Order: sequence, then C-alpha cells, then structure tokens
Amino acid sequence: MTEKQDYSQSELFTQSLGSGQYKPRIPANPFLTRIRGYEKILLLIMGLVLLSIISFSLGVEKGKRTALAASKSIGPASCYTIQVAAFKDRNLALRQAQWLTSQGLAPLVFAKGNYIILCVGKFSNQDSAQPLLIQLQRTYAGCRIRRL
Repeated sequence: MTEKQDYSQSELFTQSLGSGQYKPRIPANPFLTRIRGYEKILLLIMGLVLLSIISFSLGVEKGKRTALAASKSIGPASCYTIQVAAFKDRNLALRQAQWLTSQGLAPLVFAKGNYIILCVGKFSNQDSAQPLLIQLQRTYAGCRIRRL
C-alpha cells in the first residue's frame, strides 16, 4: 500500500532557489511599522500644528515688513501735527475747526475712541511745528505736538 508519488506537493510552501529555509520579508520602512495607528495620528496632528505655527509666524514677519515699507513710502512729509483739543461732542469740534479755518489754519478732525480729536497742520518734524505750537498755546492751553 505504500506507493511512491511522482510529484511533490507545493501548495503551502515554495522552495527557495538558494536553500530550503524560510526567509522573512523585511518591511520597507521599519520605523513606521513599529508605530501604532493612534500614534501615527498624533504625530500627524503635531506636525500640522507645527506647520501652522511656522506659517503664522512667517505671515506676521511678512506683515511687519509690509507695514514698515508702507510707512517708509508715506515719507516724513506729514508725520507730526499739533493736537489742539479733544471733544466728546462732534458739533463743538466742527465749530472749532471752522473757526481755525477762518484764522487761516488747516485743521484736522478725526475720531479716536469716544473722543473727537482736533489737530492743526501737518509737519515733517517737531522743530517745524514748534512756532505754531507757541502761537496756539495762547488760545488752547493744552496743545501738544503728536504723531499722525
């Protein structure tokens, strides 16, 4: 009853050409195979947060450079003015601006917070505003030179 078979069964195992031993498959990237699934997600989230912080800081630096270039392009032609008064009532500020216009001055009226600021003139530096400041201090006691 023992008959010899002429063929070998090779359904489950294949013989390698060099030796008959099993050779395990080496993964392409062993680092990623050692990391668990949830750890990969956490690493991805941390990478995205780091990328967001870097891009935000680069944007802030670009904004600073743009603002600096814009302030240089305006030039020092109108950096200073003389603040005459600050009003809570817009009508009073406009009446004072009309009176200053009738005196031959160039008033500026703008809002800042809850107040209406009344200023006179545009000057390139503080020294050029000083003579008009002395003249305006006779009428408005709290005058001061300020940046625009």
